[in-house]
Amino acid sequence: MIDADETRRTKARQLRYKKPIVRDLNLNSIKDELFDIQGECEDVHWYFDTDDDTLINALDGNEDEAYEFKTMFGDLCAECEKMQEDLREEWIPDCFDILFVAAGAGDGYGGILGYDSYEQDYFGISCTDAFAEDEAQKQLKRMTKDDLIAAVRQCFKVYQSFMGIRHRYDCLKAAMDILRDQNTGYLQMVKQIEELYDKADEDTMGFKYTYGKYDAELDRFLNNLPQEAWIQ
Repeated sequence: MIDADETRRTKARQLRYKKPIVRDLNLNSIKDELFDIQGECEDVHWYFDTDDDTLINALDGNEDEAYEFKTMFGDLCAECEKMQEDLREEWIPDCFDILFVAAGAGDGYGGILGYDSYEQDYFGISCTDAFAEDEAQKQLKRMTKDDLIAAVRQCFKVYQSFMGIRHRYDCLKAAMDILRDQNTGYLQMVKQIEELYDKADEDTMGFKYTYGKYDAELDRFLNNLPQEAWIQ
């Protein structure tokens, strides 16, 4: 007995190549990444607004560099918001996704996905990538030369703007990760020592008494510090 539902599922799977996209370079993935980058920039900006000393100390006390660093994250956040608005308001060619498939961008941007009409979602079609590229080229060939040229220009404007934002974010994130790795651990250690010292001071009434609860905890913490922590 023929299972009609299974037949539809199989047919839809076989036709995924008819509506292809490049996995990491399509309109929806660009919108999602812009949203994520904006969120990361807002988080960094908020973090240093509430804990400015961490960034200043990480930059060896240079307040001008700390201000410039925060400003760069703020500017990038604004650029993400502006590009998101442009993608909503400006003309984006209907052929945006298939253009990059036809151009072979799948090789550098995560491969090609095809739309499954039965599952209502995109799935990998690595075994038929060539079919997907051929199908994308066929769709582009149906356009007039003038329309195709105009579409290519606009698509690459979007591509260049997005890659510029992504590159700036990658550079800023790399710098931030280095600063955090090199400095944050020691800054947190110093803050913990300060907190324990204040508690010990209060517990012993200005160290009037020789030993208290937090005094012992402070001693244990200091005794377990690595030798590098004592280097001036």
